[in-house]
This record gives sequence, structure tokens and C-alpha cells, in this order.
Amino acid sequence: MSTTTILHHTTTFLHQTLSQPDHHHRIFTLLLTTLSPPLHPIITHLNLAQQTLENAITTTNSSLKSSSLRLSETLLLSHPKTPVSSFLLSLIYTLCDKHVEACISLLELFESHPSIARTEVAPQVFEEMFLVHFVPVLEWYNEKRLRIVLSLSSNDNDDDNDESEENSVVVDSGVSCVNLLSKMNGDQALELKELERDYEEVLDENCRVFVEYFKEVLENKDGDRVIDPPDVVLEAVRKGGNDECIQDGKSLSAEFGSENGRYNVMFVF
Repeated sequence: MSTTTILHHTTTFLHQTLSQPDHHHRIFTLLLTTLSPPLHPIITHLNLAQQTLENAITTTNSSLKSSSLRLSETLLLSHPKTPVSSFLLSLIYTLCDKHVEACISLLELFESHPSIARTEVAPQVFEEMFLVHFVPVLEWYNEKRLRIVLSLSSNDNDDDNDESEENSVVVDSGVSCVNLLSKMNGDQALELKELERDYEEVLDENCRVFVEYFKEVLENKDGDRVIDPPDVVLEAVRKGGNDECIQDGKSLSAEFGSENGRYNVMFVF
């Protein structure tokens, strides 16, 4: 992925966010909830920085806009870095036409709080920049889930001798899948829950890995180095106290659709 492509995706998102006051206020409020108690004393400063930024966004006076942006930036940089400050700085730098700095600030959210970044803050950026590289993760998830469901199908058929042999191997329809899931026992439900948890963690970890890749591309201003995408990290379901971490050697690209900023894995049964 080139610097131009990265900046196109992040700048488009940030301009759209700036044009929707309710949207960036919602994100600001959401990110405040991520602050740990030791950071609560700086909430007053963050609110002031946000209000000052709003003044810069709404004013038609160029001098007032410039001074408001400087003040808001100073307030944010004078305190510990937080998800809130990273988000607000990305908006400030966009208004200052510092698009690389804005991009890096936004990427910091995907590094520190990837789950919120990809589902609530910038799902569009996640889909366009990150998800296209995560085909091995999606394949891994599908394979694990299919294995669990097929084991459920096998158990169900063992209990029902009248079930036809051809239905004992593959679930052919959505209705059959629903019937199987309704018969799931506690262990199988727990296994699916653990898989879902691991899937979320794998997505988060790969977001962090690819943030470093995107930053490296941005730093290569002259474009004189070939920077390949990193290997996708896969972490298997933890069982029996053993943690398995696999790094897949493939880096693939494809187009996906999603809802609510999260890839909806389509299962083939």
C-alpha cells in the first residue's frame, strides 16, 4: 500500500468526520469512557481542547481559527497521550493540512484501542486499509467454527439413528444450522464463545501489527524502499493451558462487505 493510498483513506474519513458535528462529538464522548481513573483529572482539559476545536471548526474568521487550533493542540500535547487526544489531534492536523500527522494520530487509535477504532471510530478506515490484508484470519475463523458445528452435527446424528447418512457430514442449509445450534451443549457453546473471543483478539493484534507497517510506509517519503506488508498473525484457541501463536506467511487482498464496522464472516456449511 502506498503513502498516497493510506493518506487518501484517512484524509477522506477525517474530512467526513469534521463535516458531521454530531458524529465527531459522539466519538469524543465514547473515547472519554476509555480513560482509566488515573487519567480522569485531565478530562477537564480534554473538554476544553474539544470546545476550542469546535470553535475553530465553526468560525469564519481565519485568525480565530488558527489561534484556536494552536491552543487546542497545546492543551492536548501538554498532557499524557490518550485515545481522546489522538482523535482530536487527527482532526486538528487535518484542518491544518498536516495530513501525515493526522494519519499517524488516527493510526495511534488502532494501536492503543483497536477494537473501538475498528468498530466505533473508523470502521471505514478499517475496511479499506486493514481488512483487505486479513484474509488468512477470516479463513482461520471459518475453519475453526465449521469444525465446531460439524462436531455438533456428528453428535446429533449419533443420538438419532434414523437420521440419514448424507446429513451426518455436512449442514446444507441455514435452517439445518439453526436446528443444530439449538441443540448445542454447554461445552460446545463455550467453545464457540472462546473462538469468538480469540477472533476479536487476533483482529486487534493484527491491527497493531499493520499500524507499524503503515507508519513505515509513511516514513518512506522518497519511496526509495520496497516495504512489503507484514505476515498476518494467527492465534489458535487456547486449550489445556497451551497458547499457540502462528504467523501466516501469506498477505492477501480482497474486497469485503461489513455492517457496523465489523466484518461479518460468511460461513459455508
